[in-house]
Amino acid sequence: MCKHIRFRSAAALAVAAVLPLVSAACEDTAAPQEEVFEEGEVTVDASSYGDITYFSLVDGVVTSADAATSTSWHLGFRRFNVRVNSGVSGPGSVTAVNLSNNAELTQEQIVALSEADGDSAFQAVTEDDVAGATFVQDDVVPAPGASWFRFDRRTNTVVANPRAAWKVRESSSRGHAVFRVSELTMQGQRPVGLVVEYRQQAASGALGDLGTIQVDLTQGPQYLDFANGRALGPGDVQGPGACAWDIGATPALAIEVNADCSAGTFPLDPNEDFTALTTASDAPKYGGFLSAISGAFPATLGDASGLFWYNIEGNSRLWPTYNVFLVRAGQEVYKVQITNYYSADGTSGFPTVKFLRLR
Repeated sequence: MCKHIRFRSAAALAVAAVLPLVSAACEDTAAPQEEVFEEGEVTVDASSYGDITYFSLVDGVVTSADAATSTSWHLGFRRFNVRVNSGVSGPGSVTAVNLSNNAELTQEQIVALSEADGDSAFQAVTEDDVAGATFVQDDVVPAPGASWFRFDRRTNTVVANPRAAWKVRESSSRGHAVFRVSELTMQGQRPVGLVVEYRQQAASGALGDLGTIQVDLTQGPQYLDFANGRALGPGDVQGPGACAWDIGATPALAIEVNADCSAGTFPLDPNEDFTALTTASDAPKYGGFLSAISGAFPATLGDASGLFWYNIEGNSRLWPTYNVFLVRAGQEVYKVQITNYYSADGTSGFPTVKFLRLR
């Protein structure tokens, strides 16, 4: 009995030369249903800080202009982040699970891993691992503490990260807003003030013009009321004022969300223009916390549970953890592993994706 095999990986193209011989041997037999073995190892250009590179485990990079609203892709790559086409990330039904095979390793053990170790972990995953696995879609999760600020090596201190912004559902459903922290003032290692840029949208109105709120952290936690464009002190948000605020900022560089009064946030996509945005009321979901998007592929960079561990040796490098993931798309299940973050010339933002369809 002859099998008709379609190869999807570049590495398999060399085998294509023998297919005419196979076909000739099968000319006089009835062609069975085509069996598809899909596998590959592809380096993806995910170097943009704004745009997502959409990738199909069957067809490769999806270049359609409407890829974000399409079901034709499975995984979306931006830098070290990976999304699946489901939930808050896309209109598809793709789900995934982190098998966390190396999640318990230490920094030293992660650094010591070789490509051969990664390949052994990949080969060890079989169809048997699919049974009982809990597949999840992308959802909103609490953002890492450093999402709205970053460390500046030139000044040896932390500074605001205005690239990060959020849509907000205001407390008591008063309306919506978008905000970002545009400035962070430090005295030594002590944060003393913020400048918050925002645009407010009344319940029955459009997103308004850009405004700013000055936040004095020397007075302790401050609570922002976007509907009225003001910062409130701790004494103003007790009792009857409990729902007068939407988000709070503390001297410990924490951002709080007034979830008790139904406030919530959704992260603005980096390629969305904060000043040109037309609405803040269209987020697929608002989390009762300062939010990020994550799922089976965690965005963590400080432990071995994610795709990479950052700066282990103080050299700003991302080390692959070689964790293996299962990705379900319809009835098909793939095993997926991210094995590198750098191109051949060392440029960051070029993850290498290894995958194989299990069924």
